[in-house]
Amino acid sequence: MKGHNRDVSSPLKKYYAVMLVGLALFIGIMTYYSIEFKNKRDLAKQQVDLNKDSVGVNNGATEGTTEATTTEATEAETEKTTETMSQNTVSYDGKTKLAWPLTGNVLMPYSVDSTIYFESLDQYRVNKGIMIEAKEGMAVKAPKSAKVEEIRKTEEFGQTVLLDLGDGYTALYGQLKDLAVKEGDSVTKNQILGKVAAPTDCFTLEGANVYLQMEKDKKTINPTSYLE
Repeated sequence: MKGHNRDVSSPLKKYYAVMLVGLALFIGIMTYYSIEFKNKRDLAKQQVDLNKDSVGVNNGATEGTTEATTTEATEAETEKTTETMSQNTVSYDGKTKLAWPLTGNVLMPYSVDSTIYFESLDQYRVNKGIMIEAKEGMAVKAPKSAKVEEIRKTEEFGQTVLLDLGDGYTALYGQLKDLAVKEGDSVTKNQILGKVAAPTDCFTLEGANVYLQMEKDKKTINPTSYLE
């Protein structure tokens, strides 16, 4: 009997030993995976934090880029406005010579201190401008950079164009047709304003001409003193 009991307990001991070894392995494996899981979780958390920081940095960069773009746009708009204002502003020192509207002889000179004879009108009167001999259809040019202040038609001088030369100086051109400009336009030196028209009834005997009258601060001045 005693021998039989030893034979039975020997397999049980082996069984328990195997179970203990298996349990130890199981616990070891679970511990290993638990540690690995914890490490991966911490790593993932660090990556999330890094992504948050990166997003903040990117947003800052985007804000900086947006701010820079807005500043550049504002500066460009300011430069454009300044350039436009510069183009719309004219000046004249009264010393720089002006271009003639066309090539021709002076038929009727400037005369405000004494009267001169107007053949078509058959009367003596002052002349606030000059009449330049021309042929109908000839181009009439601007004297310098200027702005078209007014366009009107009168019985005496026909179609007229008033130019603002700047600093109180103006130039009025009369006896025109086929105008190439309109009120508010900016013109450059020698730019065509229009063409010579047939003379009005007031100057039929004088023939085709361009009338040029200049003023400084609303007072007439002699155009020939300023022309080239």
